[in-house]
Amino acid sequence: MTSIMIALMAFSLFLFISAYNDSFVFDEAYSMAMIQHSYSEIWNITAADVHPPLYYYMLKSFTLLFGNSLLTLRIFSTLGVLGVFMLGMISIRRYFGASVALVFIVIITLLPVTQYLADEIRMYSWTMFFTLANAIAAYKVFRNSTLLNNLVLLLMALCASYTHYYSLMGTATIFGILLFFLIINKRQTGYTIGAIILFIIGYSIWIPELINQVTAVNHSYWITGLTLKDLLLFTYYLFSPKEPTHPYTIFTLPVMAVALSFMLLLIIAIAGVTIKEYKKLNRTKTITALTFMAVFFIPVISAIFISYVMKPIIIPRYMTCLLGCLVLGISILLVELYESGEKRIRTLLLTSIFMLSVLSVARFFSEKQHMEETNKEYYEIEKYFKGKNTEKTVFISTFSACGWLGMLSIMYPSPNNLYLVYSEKKTPVSYKPFKLIEVNTLPKDFDFHYTQSFDENMEQTKINNHFMNGVKADYLIEDSLIQITHPQKFEGKEIYLMKTIHREKEKQ
Repeated sequence: MTSIMIALMAFSLFLFISAYNDSFVFDEAYSMAMIQHSYSEIWNITAADVHPPLYYYMLKSFTLLFGNSLLTLRIFSTLGVLGVFMLGMISIRRYFGASVALVFIVIITLLPVTQYLADEIRMYSWTMFFTLANAIAAYKVFRNSTLLNNLVLLLMALCASYTHYYSLMGTATIFGILLFFLIINKRQTGYTIGAIILFIIGYSIWIPELINQVTAVNHSYWITGLTLKDLLLFTYYLFSPKEPTHPYTIFTLPVMAVALSFMLLLIIAIAGVTIKEYKKLNRTKTITALTFMAVFFIPVISAIFISYVMKPIIIPRYMTCLLGCLVLGISILLVELYESGEKRIRTLLLTSIFMLSVLSVARFFSEKQHMEETNKEYYEIEKYFKGKNTEKTVFISTFSACGWLGMLSIMYPSPNNLYLVYSEKKTPVSYKPFKLIEVNTLPKDFDFHYTQSFDENMEQTKINNHFMNGVKADYLIEDSLIQITHPQKFEGKEIYLMKTIHREKEKQ
């Protein structure tokens, strides 16, 4: 009952966060643009991108039933976290006990990154759900390798792997670990090998697209090389009191550094206690816990290694695909340690939960203030366009601001609008799923909304100046909006309503 109450309260909190957020970022706009296409088009577009298509199919189907409002889209992500809670209350409780289920739900609720997973219009809450369900299905197969259990394993493996490639890596890890334990314990492997063969057949439809994507990534990819700063971010990303890409609001960097350092020290202390008390713990439960944690660490460490020796392929949020398995393993260990009865261990564990609660609360209020700022920017844009033609008009940006233009195409999605990206030379990129069209000549005889982004990059300033200088002979600026989004870095965006001079003269 306690687990149910905590899960319901957490679900309500995440719904509140979703309802409070009226703005969206580029990655969310990408998801919103994707579901405007047909199912076959989604397959083709994602084949040219770096993600499998299942999440977009699910999101599109959900919006066909419940509408495509911003809140509806966010609720779909929240439902992924609810699915994780359901696994905790049903499967984890059944196989690992009520205490483990309770600790699991508490940690998932308190982890600050869960607030991001439950709100962001992306696939990560669902990848966490499918990968965890896949791992639990594998555990069920290990306990009782029936045909039904193996079919459930096959289904969850396909769902996870068609949602994100890190879940595919998790699936490969799960299959490898499961076969290893079945063999060394001399248990029946026939159904499991059959499930793996069927998985390969089921995933073979996507393998040509995967090969093409791997080739494209080897040639060019947006993820930059890992630095020591990046590795540090990996250590605290999951319990950071703010989204790393967002500015500081209610606290400063030194305050956050102290809090995170204390949390890391607590984690190190728990690891030390686990090693010290290892022989006193239940051997089977400890091995089970470490196995679930291995489903997290093997793909992540492998990806970091590949990123160093070959090509960068990992960023911190990709770890969330495997997060449920890590938390389940930790929950099993924590319950074992707590039930050992030693006061100092219980004090350490309760202090860690308290500290995680502090970071979670800090994350909530920090992101709430950031949402207020971004919502304010969004309302300013709405106010700027109020009374202007946004149903049959033209939006233009330079190539450097095409992401911002894509977001405008979601905000003002009339089928009669044109969204043009100006570039002096043809660029070898696809703008899909956004309905953007590249043009290589400057406009001359039609009114349009021009948008550009700016920062301290001199090259971007040069491109923006080139465009404005190129049209100033034929256009005048009737209205404008300038927003500074990151004052410390002098980053922002601008929108100009450009009117042709000869038409204004004709009106006079």
